[in-house]
Amino acid sequence: MKTLTIELPHELSPAQEHDLKMELAGTLYAKGLLTTSEAAAMVGIERRAFIEQMGQYGFSLLATYTEADFEHDIATLHHHFGH
Repeated sequence: MKTLTIELPHELSPAQEHDLKMELAGTLYAKGLLTTSEAAAMVGIERRAFIEQMGQYGFSLLATYTEADFEHDIATLHHHFGH
């Protein structure tokens, strides 16, 4: 992953900063440039939280569900259920 530094106004609340990160990460996910795991890391939250919040920002999980997302989900299921 590359690093991008953006200077934001000091007046932004933590909620506003979170909203901006979600918008950017959601857009990159919707364009197929990030997986849900990468987008969540960009926002600084768990993958599950990112997925749960996507709809609030107008993004759909199913519209861009990738093979990497599927593989992550299968690995998670195997980890939790051991099959």
